Amino acid sequence: MDTPPTTPGLDATGDAKPDTRHALASVLTPPTSPRVSRLSSYISTVTTPDPTPQSPTLGSRSQGRGMSLDPIQTDLPQSRTAPAGYLVPKCPFDVEILKDQRGRDAIFGTGAWSIVYKATTRPKAWSASESLTPPQSPTVSTPALVAVKTPSRQDAAIILRNEAKVLSYLHSLSGSDRYIVAFHGILDDATLVLEAIPLSLEAHIRKRAVAASREFSTWTMNEPVIGSTSTWLQLAHRLISALVWLHGEAGVVHGDIKPGNILLSNMQESDSPTDDLTFDPIYADFSSAQLLIADEPTPNTLSAVTREYTAPELLKSSVLRDPTSTATTASDVFSLAVTLLVAATGQLLVYPGSVFQRQLMATQGWMVLDHVRNGEQGSRVPRMGVVERVLERAVLKADMGRIGAREWLDIVESMGKGQPRKS
Repeated sequence: MDTPPTTPGLDATGDAKPDTRHALASVLTPPTSPRVSRLSSYISTVTTPDPTPQSPTLGSRSQGRGMSLDPIQTDLPQSRTAPAGYLVPKCPFDVEILKDQRGRDAIFGTGAWSIVYKATTRPKAWSASESLTPPQSPTVSTPALVAVKTPSRQDAAIILRNEAKVLSYLHSLSGSDRYIVAFHGILDDATLVLEAIPLSLEAHIRKRAVAASREFSTWTMNEPVIGSTSTWLQLAHRLISALVWLHGEAGVVHGDIKPGNILLSNMQESDSPTDDLTFDPIYADFSSAQLLIADEPTPNTLSAVTREYTAPELLKSSVLRDPTSTATTASDVFSLAVTLLVAATGQLLVYPGSVFQRQLMATQGWMVLDHVRNGEQGSRVPRMGVVERVLERAVLKADMGRIGAREWLDIVESMGKGQPRKS
């Protein structure tokens, strides 16, 4: 895959109308190839859970926005129990697919394996047998709009089933509402109902890059396109904090971090320039996720990754051919580092040059900072500047000292407080 997939915005279907059938859906960007999940032996496929994972409280994501970069409690636990008791919940409400202005099913986005439909909600019609059991979340309000994900081909169903298991497990943990997209449950075996967040980091970077090109001057040429250096550092802090939680508290590897798989909730429009982050970034698309404590091997699915955002050690031909190869915590760190680099440069293709040149440079990912400096937006990554100092150890070769998420967060927090960089 030579370019990152595009996540369509909400404006394409502004006058959407409801359709009276269940929606089907998928990830906002193409997931990896179907596989047998490492989670299969740990998480039951029973779909009537007790207790139901709590639905996220969206307002809590905004806590700390625009404030100093204070440490968060995400220490690596001494032991972790396999999530055998966490079940995949059924969605407590029904959904209706919306229609766009041309009368077609309204979508948030499409991918190689799936489609994400835009849908409204309605109270569930309980059967006589179901009426004996109280609704799963009686105290949680029903959202007006949801994203419904369905496989677009038969062999992709296993991907969404595994993602439902991962999301069910993650939402059983404290802090999930701050870091990952909300999961309302499944409608059938492989149809997921998720929080509707139409704006991705990819779309936001694209918009900001256009604005930055119009405002380009000697005063702005060294600033990240996402905003000021302070804004970029806050974005880095939020996303690295979430990665520390995901790796340390949850014990999960995301496996496909890129701008299209980061959604922006609680977006606040500002009439005047501000150094504060005006949105809450959260991770989405867990179709490639791996549970760290699982024992079962997972078939190689790396052929479907977005090469420019993939750690170079995973792009070796020997690794791609190995059926046991999977993403790792180290590769997650690299992918997030490239994502943050793109938030600075605005270049969603990451590297300059032709498709062949970009793919070749991706196999030398530890040189990404030097490669990017040779591009037209290289001035936004000045030597020894904040962006380089935050990213330089996160893009090293995996066997040459690439930093872990926890230590990476410590560096960002010390820089946010104006302290010297840790070596």
